Amino acid sequence: MSGPGRRQGGARHDAVQAIARRLLEERLDELTSRALEQLEAEEAAYASGDLDPVQKREGMRRTLELALTRLAGGPVPRTVSRATEDVGRERAEQAFPLTALMHSFQLDLRTLWEAVLAEGRARGISADPDFLDGLIRVWEATDANSVEVVDAYRRTERDLASRRTEVRNRAFSRLVLEGEQDPSTVAEASTLLGFSEHVALTVVVVESVPTGDPALSQVDDALRRGGLLRHFGWMGDELLGIIGHGRCDEEAMLAMLRPFAPWRCGVAEVPGLALTARGIRFARAAIRSSAQPGVRHVEGHWVGAIMSAQEELTGAMATGVLRPLLELRDRDSIVETLRWYLDLGSVAEVAARTYRHRNTVGNRLQAAEEATGLKLSRPNDAARLVLALAWLETDAGVRFRATVS
Repeated sequence: MSGPGRRQGGARHDAVQAIARRLLEERLDELTSRALEQLEAEEAAYASGDLDPVQKREGMRRTLELALTRLAGGPVPRTVSRATEDVGRERAEQAFPLTALMHSFQLDLRTLWEAVLAEGRARGISADPDFLDGLIRVWEATDANSVEVVDAYRRTERDLASRRTEVRNRAFSRLVLEGEQDPSTVAEASTLLGFSEHVALTVVVVESVPTGDPALSQVDDALRRGGLLRHFGWMGDELLGIIGHGRCDEEAMLAMLRPFAPWRCGVAEVPGLALTARGIRFARAAIRSSAQPGVRHVEGHWVGAIMSAQEELTGAMATGVLRPLLELRDRDSIVETLRWYLDLGSVAEVAARTYRHRNTVGNRLQAAEEATGLKLSRPNDAARLVLALAWLETDAGVRFRATVS
């Protein structure tokens, strides 16, 4: 495959290289000015005063030099070998639109294509099929530049996002640990997290949710669709979050947090960023109000939260009430009926809700009174039963129940 046709084609391809060398040596500044003029006329982002004119021209010149060097087939000088890396990184750091950056490389292609074609006309080879075939290398050289600059831009974007996330997470951790004592920590968190210091917050704590679980993105998507500012971060095996709930009511908020239901999730409200730590304590108390998974707002679980807060005192009271009750033969049905009655306050309504005869309900309540020595008609006694049954749902209560035969 070394006939005359191949040598002629090679010569025509060599002509493209020779033209690239001439453009590189004699017309680089002219091509830079032309490309920059077209770019500023067509792309508003480059025409604005946000970019330094010297830096803008230097970036254009170096990327054109790199493309022409590749087209000429020579070694790439060290001074331009990082041109695409530098431009991609700088534009990402400036938060410059990637679409505008890509437009600049389209103009690089247009500028070089027109210049090479004009030189071909001057040499009388512009209509030669082999020369035209060689023009594909202009596209290849500018495309290589384009790919590299986009890679550098996106890599820098990821690095910047990672750094911003790290800074925000540190600010959030300090807010949780120090915010109640240090106003400057609250001010810093307000700036970095984007929350007003006095905005009402929903505080969320989730136990042991895996970092890659889809529930996290599901909750984030729901909050984003609701237009709610939020920040989540891990401390140990807990996922902690703050949400600026705005006009969102409790029911709507719990609905958006429902993907966390497979784990124990506590929710509380606080009136400002400085009280984030208090909200976390309240949310943790809501979690401890039951050993079962689920999303629980402390507002609906105050009794259980209070009973879980001081185990020694509440445990002593609750076990004294519950032990004789749990030693009964029909303890499960009696406890169930007692819960219904303390919630509804009417034997007839309990009977209707549980599909039991009123006498059956009355007999079970009487058995509970006899076992505990407490009277449901006495408010103080009824309160002790309410508290004891709430404690029975906590981790400590579940452990205690397992010890009673």
